[in-house]
Amino acid sequence: MSEPLTRFVSSEDDVEVAVHDFGGRGHPTVFVHGTGLISRMWEPIIERLGPEFRAICVDLRAHGATINPENIDFFDHRMVADLSAVVDALALHGAWIVGHSMGGATSILTSLARPDAFSRAWVYEPVIFERTEERPSGAFDFVEATKRRRAVFSSRAEVLERYASRPPINELHQECLEIYVQHGFNDRSDGSVELACSPLLESRAYEQFLQQGWDRLPEVSIDVLVAYGGRGSDRPSTAARSIGNRMPFGVIEVFEQSDHLGCFGPLDDVASSIRSWFTGSGS
Repeated sequence: MSEPLTRFVSSEDDVEVAVHDFGGRGHPTVFVHGTGLISRMWEPIIERLGPEFRAICVDLRAHGATINPENIDFFDHRMVADLSAVVDALALHGAWIVGHSMGGATSILTSLARPDAFSRAWVYEPVIFERTEERPSGAFDFVEATKRRRAVFSSRAEVLERYASRPPINELHQECLEIYVQHGFNDRSDGSVELACSPLLESRAYEQFLQQGWDRLPEVSIDVLVAYGGRGSDRPSTAARSIGNRMPFGVIEVFEQSDHLGCFGPLDDVASSIRSWFTGSGS
């Protein structure tokens, strides 16, 4: 694929949101990433979708190429504010939107903040959980694990070698993994590379974003396909069906052999599902 045109859109807290526009005459379609990932990971899917889609990839705060102040937070739907700022800057009306995990949740919640922006959504395991007084057992274990994630590597080649055999990141199709390593790491002055989204910020995104939005799901007025992995045993997978059923126009699709990163695994199947949902044609 040709390189996108990247611009920056001002959001709350002095965040400059990176927007990667691949252009074309297709229907404007926004692609949003999950926590700790980057929006350009959708590129292999976009390439398979073809010219009917004008792809616009958005890096939310603390992720990818987005420019952040030293201290940022994720409370009060700040990521929804980021995506809403993009909607306003691009004057999106009746666009389509695709999101994974946190990006799926942000997509759904932004459809409430900007009711005319999107006509349909395709989301994979959106992290919108029912609010509880206490954290469900095991539901936040990955927050602590994220804080211990290694951030600095000697080179991108080392990252590729390590991630290719290390779950859950080894679920990624090789094309998506290579894009993540290329654009999800920053170069350091000593020649090493560092995660663009630091483990501390990634863990804060999990802690501060989870359990937001459940009560508002019945208000969602657009058609939303909620996809999930049939092999998943943690909350993003097990909650997906309830999320789809809670929305008035929710539709559910299961990828039987996939887990939480499954939307970046069987690329042809995912592209076919997205194309069918938005255009009525799966081929």
